[in-house]
Amino acid sequence: MKIDEFLNEAKTVAIFGHVRPDGDCVGSTTGIYNYIHDNYPDISADLYLENFPESYKLLRGADKALPAYTAECNGGKPYDLVFLMDTPSFERVGANGVECIRAAKKTINVDHHISNPLNLCTLNLVEPEASSASEVLYVNLDKEKVSRDTANPLYLGIVHDTGAFKFSCTGKRTMQVVGDLIEKGIDFAKIVNETYYTRTYKQTLVTGFVMEKCKLGLDGKVVYTYITPEDMERFGVTSVELANVIDTIREVGGTEVAIFLYPVNGKYKISLRSNYIVDVNAIAHEFGGGGHTRAAGGDSNDAPEATIEKILKLIELQLT
Repeated sequence: MKIDEFLNEAKTVAIFGHVRPDGDCVGSTTGIYNYIHDNYPDISADLYLENFPESYKLLRGADKALPAYTAECNGGKPYDLVFLMDTPSFERVGANGVECIRAAKKTINVDHHISNPLNLCTLNLVEPEASSASEVLYVNLDKEKVSRDTANPLYLGIVHDTGAFKFSCTGKRTMQVVGDLIEKGIDFAKIVNETYYTRTYKQTLVTGFVMEKCKLGLDGKVVYTYITPEDMERFGVTSVELANVIDTIREVGGTEVAIFLYPVNGKYKISLRSNYIVDVNAIAHEFGGGGHTRAAGGDSNDAPEATIEKILKLIELQLT
């Protein structure tokens, strides 16, 4: 009930996630936004999120997200309470939120990244063994106050960070939470179909192109590929539309690690996934990033071929 204790003392609240928000980021931020809206009508709450997939807007509240915080927000005054969701460092905060978080009277970090230092906020609810920030959020809310509109985004967050319950981060509590959310009457089939399995026509074409360029390394233990700015322009896609390509790449049989690089803000975003052995979080740290043992990411200023060569050497060290 700690979250409710903080909310009982607040009149203004801001909510932030990480840069390039994924399903868990959008799910957890929208989830707490709806929870506040449903149970604390006297609180003025603002949700700040960078651009995210259009399909996620089937969630109530997602369309209320503001793209960036400015000094004029909240009348130029510090917020009473700021939530930082699914974000393990200030370097990863999205929507220009760092200044807002540091100025707030109180802050709460809800996260599940193993790289989280556990001291970012006034209250740090961080569980590295949890499937998702959405799961961590749910177990720290008053379950009687969780409405269907709060449950829907939490389910979306769990679905995306567990790979529709395929990844090793899926635990007994994860499924118990999902059972609770289903009892709230969530649109579980629609959420899975329209936000996880469904792609736009452009996304289908570019995913096929990227898969065609895949190569195997380290005796077939690694599958890797990349896309260039010119390729993205050719297919008319943005980085947001490429975020889930890595999950298709990792489906190549017999591989332990999947690597995908794509351009973001003049750099190459590195997405890493592993199945059973390799700690990709440790590899991501070498590129200024982090995440989870089996899913992590970073950035590189080098050409994609050079970056992949470095990653392959780091993977080889773990496999020997």
